Amino acid sequence: MEQEYSSLSEEFQKILLTSSSVTGPNALNKAEDIDINGDISDKLITSQHADLYEEVTELDTPDFDKWVPFLRGYIEKGQLNAVIDELEASIDDNFNHVEYELLHDSQLNDNLESFITSISGIQSTIQNDLLDEVKSLRNQLNQSTNDLISKKQSYLNNKKTTLKIAEARIIMNKVVRLLELSSNCQTLIQERSFFKALQSLDILERMYLQEFKNTNFDFLKEFYNSLPVLKSIIEDECLNLIKNSFNSNLGKNLIEVGKSIFSVYKEQLYPAWIERKTSMKLYSNFCFNSPAEISTRDQSVLEGITSDHFFSLDEFHDTILIFERLNELPYLVSEFEKEYEFRKSKIVYPLSWKKTVSNNHKGTTTTINPNSIPGEITGDAFTEQMSIPFFFEYFAKIIGFLLYDIHLNNSTDFLLVDRNQNTTNEFWKNLMNRLYQYLKYFLNIMLNKEEELIDFKDLLAVFICILENYKLNIDLLYDILVSILEKYCELKIASFEKEFTDLLNEDDFMPLKVNNRSLYEKVIKVCWLTKDKQLHDTVMKNNQDNEGFSVILPFSPLYPMTITIIKKIYNDFTKFTNEFYRLNLSQINNIIINNMEAITDIVNNMIREKLDSTSREEISQILINLDYFIIGAKEMSNYMSRENVLKNPDIEIRLSAMKNFTESRKMAETKLIELIDSKISDILETVNFEWDSKNIRQEPDITIIDLGQFLEMMFASTLINLPYNVQTLLIFREFDSLTRKVLEILLTETPNHITQESVHNFGIDIEYLQSIIPRIFSFSKDDNAENIDSLTVDNYHNTNSRTSTPVTPSTPTFSGPAIQNNPTTLYENNIKSLEETFTELNQCIELMKLRDPQMYSDPEMRMKKFSRIKSEEAKILLEKVRNRTLSNEETSSNSDPSNDTSTDEKESTIELNTKRLANFFNRR
Repeated sequence: MEQEYSSLSEEFQKILLTSSSVTGPNALNKAEDIDINGDISDKLITSQHADLYEEVTELDTPDFDKWVPFLRGYIEKGQLNAVIDELEASIDDNFNHVEYELLHDSQLNDNLESFITSISGIQSTIQNDLLDEVKSLRNQLNQSTNDLISKKQSYLNNKKTTLKIAEARIIMNKVVRLLELSSNCQTLIQERSFFKALQSLDILERMYLQEFKNTNFDFLKEFYNSLPVLKSIIEDECLNLIKNSFNSNLGKNLIEVGKSIFSVYKEQLYPAWIERKTSMKLYSNFCFNSPAEISTRDQSVLEGITSDHFFSLDEFHDTILIFERLNELPYLVSEFEKEYEFRKSKIVYPLSWKKTVSNNHKGTTTTINPNSIPGEITGDAFTEQMSIPFFFEYFAKIIGFLLYDIHLNNSTDFLLVDRNQNTTNEFWKNLMNRLYQYLKYFLNIMLNKEEELIDFKDLLAVFICILENYKLNIDLLYDILVSILEKYCELKIASFEKEFTDLLNEDDFMPLKVNNRSLYEKVIKVCWLTKDKQLHDTVMKNNQDNEGFSVILPFSPLYPMTITIIKKIYNDFTKFTNEFYRLNLSQINNIIINNMEAITDIVNNMIREKLDSTSREEISQILINLDYFIIGAKEMSNYMSRENVLKNPDIEIRLSAMKNFTESRKMAETKLIELIDSKISDILETVNFEWDSKNIRQEPDITIIDLGQFLEMMFASTLINLPYNVQTLLIFREFDSLTRKVLEILLTETPNHITQESVHNFGIDIEYLQSIIPRIFSFSKDDNAENIDSLTVDNYHNTNSRTSTPVTPSTPTFSGPAIQNNPTTLYENNIKSLEETFTELNQCIELMKLRDPQMYSDPEMRMKKFSRIKSEEAKILLEKVRNRTLSNEETSSNSDPSNDTSTDEKESTIELNTKRLANFFNRR
């Protein structure tokens, strides 16, 4: 640093020495006072540095210019003072010897003296001239300085003005920008670009706050104060947009939206599923709208009923963004709720949605909950319009609104409903709470035809599927659907009761005659008799020739026709519940079973009412029909188990009708027995045993013959088609009753003394009755009329001509294994068993025939021949028999008058008894 400084000072010294004018020390000393950081030209102008300026300006400009770089460098480095000191020291060093040399040079001194005079003159001249010039120059300089200062002052003033103008231009540009933004905002509001308008307002507000907040521009303040008004306008216009959106989306097009969705489900998705289900041979438990069905739907069909296809919600998105910017979302939600509630009330009209009533002294109002249960709905505006077409359009409108509501809430992230993700379901549940009573009323009061119920069921079922896919609550609507099924079942039962009443009244209670093979096959199929081998073999046996088909089935036409109707009704029930009844299947199954029970109860109860009949043929046919109804109840239970609506192959259904029909069958048996007992009792009342008779007969009394023929005819015709066990029971029951009644007559209704002739005749009568047993069992064994003797057959033909046609085996299901495995042995055993019913009566006759009554006292004889007679009864009978013993002659003589009786008298007696018996048969 010192080397650089030294080199610079030496070089500067040479320049100073070579200069034409030498700056005096005074000038240099005065230069020390110059601020190295100041403006040299400015300081020289001032009066403080005027003298220094004059001395400095005496130098030649080229020489001074040579000094400038050095001076500037020293000034910048802050070394000016040091350089000045160095220069002064250098002057002393360089000019010390010069002054001495100059003083000792004479010539030079002479020259100096001569020159001094000249210089003095010149100096005076110069001083005068220069003084004038300096004064003039000084004046000029002062003038120039003043001019310069004036111009500079003007310049500065102009510069300030220019700056102010520039600033004014900038402010004006910003104001113009504000005006442009304001105008643009107005334009955007008019163009309904509210979000862009709000953005412009935000820019405008920020610009004002940054640039003009502290200004005193009144018009800008007024302009700024108008910004809330513009924001309010935007808010109002956004709300108007929402209202207009409601007008366009929630108008009449809602019905069209709902109908479109309904049409897609019913006319496209459902038929496609049925076709697909059939082609894929799917199980019936895969129903419409089940996961299996939903997973196989054609997605291109579903795309046509998406929410975006029907509704545009751009206004809501813009509005939410705007109100978020304005921090006014609560206000938006509040206004939205008010408008939305109003729209809901219009949509659910004519159903009353909400009511407002004055609540207190302040005049406030309270809104009644929309899910409140309505009161009297008979004269309601909604009730007056109810019909299936009305409900179709109404539910279509509701479905359209629900779709819109779901789409709106999902698109806005539930912002407008306070994040309540269950809001759509709540609206629907509240609506259904009010609709439920109307639907119930419409169903119970206004729908009374099966076709109407089917249409209403299809309508609600499809809407339930739609609601279910939108994940909305379907409990109440499905409950209505179940109620529709119950009402449908009620109508079916009422229709069946009427139809069955007609069938029962028109039934002839005769075995069904079929002359057509195709009809026969239909009948046995519907009656579940296709696997009855005995029936099939009998039909084949009786129809071996090709001349014609003819068969008589044991049951009357009532049975197959009733079974056909019952099966059809069950199929109607299952068809009614098919595909759409997927929930609470146990309840659905119970409803169907209970109604099937009700149907069979109708059959059973009305058949029981027929048991009041006094016709044996009718009661007999009812008993046969009941046998088959028991079969039908069992087979119907199996059929219902296979075709149950639960789609569960393991379920087992057993109708109580089997038990009820069995009880009715027992009642029919009892009734038939009572009728036969009554008839036998009536016939016995006509029998006159003539206990005081003196004549001996070799033939039974005509009344006994009539009784025997009645028994033969009854078991050969009226009871021939009864089950074998029933026939056997009746035969045993009636012969047992007959012997008991005859024994009762013998013991209690005979006079105190009876003749031996009457005892003999009484034995003949009993022997005749006992003799008809093999013939009666012959009818039961062979099940046809070929074994009936000619007299009985003739009488039977006069009564009923049905035996001309082959008859099928009677109720083979109830024949039992014994008669099938060994019919001959069973036949013989039954005859023996039935003959034993006469044992007690025969012993009584033998007892009364004893010539010596004391023989009864012999224990061995008593146990051998009279074991069945009680001692008190034996005593009574012995007392009735006369003590005298008839001789053979007396017996013969007593028999002759009988032989002498004229033929006319016999015929007269037969005619009288026949008329009496005919009158009895004709009684009803």
